[in-house]
Amino acid sequence: MKLFQKSKFSKLLNLLLTALLIVSTGILVFVTYCTVKGKPVMFGGKCILMIITGSMNPAIQVGDCVIIEQITPDSLQERDIIAYVSENQDIFGMTVLHRITQILPDGTFRTQGDANPIPDEMPVRPDQIRGKFVRKTRFFTWLTSFADLRKALLLLVMCVTSAMALYEVRTVMQIGKEIQSESEQDRRERILREAIEKEKQRLREQNTPPKDGDAP
Repeated sequence: MKLFQKSKFSKLLNLLLTALLIVSTGILVFVTYCTVKGKPVMFGGKCILMIITGSMNPAIQVGDCVIIEQITPDSLQERDIIAYVSENQDIFGMTVLHRITQILPDGTFRTQGDANPIPDEMPVRPDQIRGKFVRKTRFFTWLTSFADLRKALLLLVMCVTSAMALYEVRTVMQIGKEIQSESEQDRRERILREAIEKEKQRLREQNTPPKDGDAP
């Protein structure tokens, strides 16, 4: 009965872990896809943004993925790097990552890319700001590099291979546990049989009448 309960619990745990892995992978793929498409998704007040121009070289380069954190505009200072939605006609609606060079009296921000020779044409209003640059993330930089079809196919093969290997390892571990459990049960049954045989032998010896000449 206990063995059955353990087996049932193990299957349930494996099912939950598999479901968690699938959900986590789905979220990761979704966030990566949105990042590559330039549509960052907010999770817990943070999002991932992929850099597509060299305006912030050398600090932040093309292809880098950065973490942007939502903040209140009042907390911003000069030299902070912010992500904002541009209203410049050439790149209208795109998210730009530039450094604050000046906070103007009307509460707007003058910005400029580190590699640009002149400031941005239009000041940035607080309502345009998506968030503040926190740091670069090497993991998503590596992950988004697989946007190339050949790299994506390689990643797919790696994921499938890893999933198969993980399944095989879990299967082997499960078989090992079952064998160990069966061995323990066999050992207990053997000890029980030996005890029964000893008790039978003792009873036979006790009930055997003494032979002639034996002391009473």
